[in-house]
Amino acid sequence: MNGPCFTLPLLCLVLNCSVGVPLALSQTVSPQQLTEEWVEKVAAPLVENQVADGLSIGYIEGEHWGIVHLGTSNRAKIKADNLTVYEIGSVSKVFTGLLLADAVVQGEIDLNAAVEVANPAGIQLPSRNGRSIQWIDLSTHRSGLPRLADNLPLTNLTNPYRDYDSNKAAEFLNQYELPRQPGESQEYSNLGGSVLGYLVAQKAGKSYETLLRERIAEPLRMTDCTIALSSDQRKRLATPHDKFGSPTALWTFADLPGAGGIHATMRDMMRFAKAQLTPPAGHLGEAIEMAWTQQCDADASGPAMGLGWMIAGDGQTRWHNGQTGGSHSALFINRELECAVVVLCNTALANEVDQLAIQMIKKAAGQDVAPEPSKAPQEASSDLAIDAKLRGRLVGRYQLAPDFIFDVQDRDGHLMVGITNQPTQEVYPDSPSRWSYRGVDATLEFNLTKSGPAQSLVLHQNGAEQIARRVSKASDDAKGDLAIDAKLRSRLVGRYQLAPNFIFNVQDRDGRLMVGITNQPTQEVFPDSPTRWSYRGVDATLEFKLTKTGPAKSLVLHQNGLEQTARRIK
Repeated sequence: MNGPCFTLPLLCLVLNCSVGVPLALSQTVSPQQLTEEWVEKVAAPLVENQVADGLSIGYIEGEHWGIVHLGTSNRAKIKADNLTVYEIGSVSKVFTGLLLADAVVQGEIDLNAAVEVANPAGIQLPSRNGRSIQWIDLSTHRSGLPRLADNLPLTNLTNPYRDYDSNKAAEFLNQYELPRQPGESQEYSNLGGSVLGYLVAQKAGKSYETLLRERIAEPLRMTDCTIALSSDQRKRLATPHDKFGSPTALWTFADLPGAGGIHATMRDMMRFAKAQLTPPAGHLGEAIEMAWTQQCDADASGPAMGLGWMIAGDGQTRWHNGQTGGSHSALFINRELECAVVVLCNTALANEVDQLAIQMIKKAAGQDVAPEPSKAPQEASSDLAIDAKLRGRLVGRYQLAPDFIFDVQDRDGHLMVGITNQPTQEVYPDSPSRWSYRGVDATLEFNLTKSGPAQSLVLHQNGAEQIARRVSKASDDAKGDLAIDAKLRSRLVGRYQLAPNFIFNVQDRDGRLMVGITNQPTQEVFPDSPTRWSYRGVDATLEFKLTKTGPAKSLVLHQNGLEQTARRIK
């Protein structure tokens, strides 16, 4: 959900999910600029250099349109086509914003009213100083709700939202205290987007999937725009891949898919994009216009927004991106240019996909855009060489919030940054202490003293500065600096039961401690001490309970402020 990008989404920065896109475009409609040949020339190196597994790229420019498919969509190495099904991640928030607008047009919801909906889960949104959360606040990320709830369970590291439902959301929201008044400032919130979708659907007396189908997908003939996949759609699904090209799990959602659970094909998304450029008659067209209309101004906390839409610095381009654990999407639309750009990718590449979409929209504006993507990661940092000793001082884990930790690692000379529950991204040096994401308006500034490790970093994004304090060594760094001998590791090996269907299987593989969870892929954990081992990119730690001799009798899972004990069973 990636976002900001969720996409993710950085995520994109997908904080899952949105990034700032300070476009400055001429609004004079020029002759056709985009062609399939130009698009293929720009995008092909991403596949040829094995950066992306597969891409589908579509554009509309006035009366002209085109679609380019590159790479492969699944393990059988079949090329994608217009009916290949992709995860669209946080682009789902645009659909949720449109569903909200449609409910307003149909008289079901007052956009500026407090969110009060009877619902089976008993969700009640908090207030502060007498100001309730309004519907518009949820859609413009000004509700005061956090990016993620702190009771998001660690049941599946590769499919994090699978078991998080409306009952868990109610459990969190019914006791949550807002840190500021709703409407005051923007904080990108996947939780807010999820709850918005759920409550709009409850207001209509339907499930989110049914509402999506009846009010958007069917009227626009988006035949594969859905949450749950049929057997036929699964056959056409683009296999998700992580940043490093390994196949990974499809993200699934319980009953809160509004922030990132939609799937669609390129044919679907082109029809959706066309409707944004030329809204149809009737209440859906009125809803599209309402969602498109700017609802809040840009400020230091975030960009201007419509309902679900981010608004770029030119004031005209509406956009959103989205990321899951193995897919990335980008949607950019500019009515003044009569242009829409859709990029769907089955690899979690926030920067590359967004940069491609930005290049295309700039090209449509008549700007001189070089027909080549950003440099491949291995080339991007070649202009400014940072020695290993200095990179080592930047390595570590930095906490911005309880559920938002930067995990900075040095991998073979590349500085890689993971964010809690998000894929790892590479950053590139502007100076020894300032490192930027590629294609994302976000920079990390490390606060260094004369010697020793950086004690904090500052995230610069959307005009705001946020400080993350060092909390520990990075996972990879810890593994290198803290040697745990084979005898002690063997005392940790075993199976530990947290619940009847939740068992940790701890193994020692060639000096690396690997942990599997029932029906989940095995992950490596890294030592903070001989008894405390942490996941990489996930704010979760395992603490083994050792006596003077013999194997550990139990382990404690530390996550989201909770402690859960799993007893050894073998």
